[in-house]
Amino acid sequence: MLKMPLEALAGVWRITLPLPFELSSVNVYLVRLRDGFLLIDCGLGSGESLAGLRAQLDSLNVPWRAIREIFLTHTHPDHVGQARRLLALTGAKLSLHRDELDQLLRIARGGEKPVWLDHILHTAGVPPTLVTRIEASFDRIRPNFQELVPDRVYEGGEILDTAAGPLELILTPGHSPGHLCLYSRDHRTLFAGDHILETITPNIGWLPGRDALGEFFTSLERVRPLEIDRLLPGHGEPFQGHREWIGQTRRHHDERCTQILTSLRAAGPRSAHALVSHLWSRPLAPFHHRFAVFEVLAHLEYLRRREQVFEEPANGHLLWRV
Repeated sequence: MLKMPLEALAGVWRITLPLPFELSSVNVYLVRLRDGFLLIDCGLGSGESLAGLRAQLDSLNVPWRAIREIFLTHTHPDHVGQARRLLALTGAKLSLHRDELDQLLRIARGGEKPVWLDHILHTAGVPPTLVTRIEASFDRIRPNFQELVPDRVYEGGEILDTAAGPLELILTPGHSPGHLCLYSRDHRTLFAGDHILETITPNIGWLPGRDALGEFFTSLERVRPLEIDRLLPGHGEPFQGHREWIGQTRRHHDERCTQILTSLRAAGPRSAHALVSHLWSRPLAPFHHRFAVFEVLAHLEYLRRREQVFEEPANGHLLWRV
């Protein structure tokens, strides 16, 4: 059944598009400009997603060419996959953060695959047969990473002028390297992307050369003092209570770090793959196992940088010890 757009506030509509995952939908936001519209994120690259967007724009009497700018909070496939198609249909300008562009280009050009999957999963102790199954499970996702040429590259701190008032770009890395939220002081509203999600904890996965979990904690503190009455997330319903959510989420990650340290003290050096089996009580499908391994690696990197765990090479793998 077709979902109808939700007017989240005056001049802003939430459009919900389908996803073929456990997380069954993604939110994109249509914001009225002085002339035309801004589209925040664009959904997965699929016929069903495109048809859903077209139908909901029709219900608002918004033609493709009325969209003047497509803004990406980040470049995960459910937020960027439809970008190239929409840019052709709308003639809109494209904007995103510099670090998101760098990551997208590396993946789209194929440079990330051996780093992120072959080498990292191997050193994390994932058996070769499971690595093969993980790679196969991502076959339907890879076409969503397409090389894009933006018209505007942001750093964070810029202001977007809209008919709903100014939107301040807030850099919130962690879930992705250059994730951006948009904040309306006039309406005390945060377009949160995947930085803050009401009913799930955003996946914080290992990123090469970065402390993803540490950056996520810093990003949470960056938005904590903001006066926010309404959070418009990338998934799920609008909600409020960001400070309580931040406290709960910080405790969740602190507990995960404690679980890792407890496991290493009890069992001795272990690989990230072995730690997944300890931290998740149920077997994970290959697609989800990859995310679990990268989440464990992000926590291990956070602990390593604070000298709470140490790496120990062993037969081409990396073991971790306290």
